[in-house]
Amino acid sequence: MRDSLTKIALLTMAAGLAGAGCRAQTVVNTDGEGSEVATSVVGGALNNTGGSAVALNGSWQRHQRGTLDKLIDLLSPVRPAWAATWTCTGGSLAPTFSGPGADPYTYTPMSCMVTWKNGKTASSSWSGAFSLNYGSSCDNTHAFIENQAAECAVTRTTETTPNTRTITGPDAKVYAVTHDTNGAGTGWDSTVTPAPNNNGVVLTCASGGCATGLNIAVNGSHITGTVTAAGGSGEKFWDHTVSTGASGITVTGAGANRVATGTITVQHNLAKYTSTTTFNNVAFGDTTCCFPTGGNVTTTFEDGPDVNKTETLTFGGGACGEAALTAADGTTSAVTLQHCL
Repeated sequence: MRDSLTKIALLTMAAGLAGAGCRAQTVVNTDGEGSEVATSVVGGALNNTGGSAVALNGSWQRHQRGTLDKLIDLLSPVRPAWAATWTCTGGSLAPTFSGPGADPYTYTPMSCMVTWKNGKTASSSWSGAFSLNYGSSCDNTHAFIENQAAECAVTRTTETTPNTRTITGPDAKVYAVTHDTNGAGTGWDSTVTPAPNNNGVVLTCASGGCATGLNIAVNGSHITGTVTAAGGSGEKFWDHTVSTGASGITVTGAGANRVATGTITVQHNLAKYTSTTTFNNVAFGDTTCCFPTGGNVTTTFEDGPDVNKTETLTFGGGACGEAALTAADGTTSAVTLQHCL
């Protein structure tokens, strides 16, 4: 997929409002979408290990232009971007961490609002919280799994209802992505094995503790996205079911030395095709960025117009979230990843 938000902005300007991404009803370019979703799910899982939130790329950085700034510029340009005040809440765990005996914990991601000097505002907010459950091998001291001992397993699930992050631009256009770990039965492809279930995203420390590595199992996450013009109705542009199977993604190292290998399956529920993404020594070398800094992922299409073809997303050499996509037709373009899911 060429930059998702660029497509949204261009379609919005051209037609008032249109969906972007894998919509069956609209002819759009979906190059890179499978690779983006797979990478974003792993980035979101790892992003929780060091104490940060499931987030948007460039999450609320005051001193450099992050992806939110770019998004707001695309939806409704407001200059100068720097004359702004930021207010944030959340990023909290309740109750105070005391080990597995207090399960489940409620994790509330950070929500923020920006107000420009000219009075324009924009916001990013979550509709709810995530639940965290710590396995019996976890200790009573370390809330964030990267500091936990051998075999500690932390399961992240959405609570009774899915959790939606909503970004409202200064012209009241709304861009929302919903996270739902109840993935059973949400995919279009009944042949995916093992079938997605409702057991959440599970991070399990390696035998040497999470300081040496961990495993990420995405049992079945359902991710949807909508874009809404001011006063209009929402148009769905994303609908994916993501799963890894029990083998999951293997991550070696910790902090700025993490390297991920393994395979993720992405069902594209609107366009009705399935793709498999393989992580080839993908490095996460920046603890302030939830996206890879090196290596690549290759995505193979199991059906659809590009059946048996492969695309590659290569990381490194740019700002957080920037990558180079070699599409199934061999063309290469720059993309910017947007979400840690």
